[in-house]
Amino acid sequence: MNKVLSVALMLVIFACSNTKPVINAQIMATEPFIIYKTKADYSNLVPVILNAEKTAIVSYPAPSDVLRAGELALPLPLIKGYLIDVRGIGPHVAFTSYTYSTYSQLDQAPSIEQLFKSIVDIDPLVEMYNCSEFIQDKYNMKKANKLVKSGFKACLKIR
Repeated sequence: MNKVLSVALMLVIFACSNTKPVINAQIMATEPFIIYKTKADYSNLVPVILNAEKTAIVSYPAPSDVLRAGELALPLPLIKGYLIDVRGIGPHVAFTSYTYSTYSQLDQAPSIEQLFKSIVDIDPLVEMYNCSEFIQDKYNMKKANKLVKSGFKACLKIR
């Protein structure tokens, strides 16, 4: 009983304390830095995210989501056909027949059924890497191309 009372008292004291928790900057999440390569050139086509079975769309952008600061959020080209993702794709990505330009002009996103029917490649990836730990400035093309040249030694292979 004494142990329970001691623990309860410590919890009350800690809860009433004015101290703030220390946040370790290395633990804080960063925006993913994804480099990928596809079977064909889909760089101008709007991506959607499928479930693991590739039978349904689980995530898709609003027309305004394909823009960044008023510009089309196209992936950035690197050497050897690799691309830097700026939209937020993952290993279950598929590409639709909608171009970024056409999609950005829509008043609202097509229905999920329409989007699923518009998929041009349900399994487009050749390779995908998460390089978040290596590079914080995803728009540093020089460093990103060095990653490609190194064979992605500093990155985690996703696919």
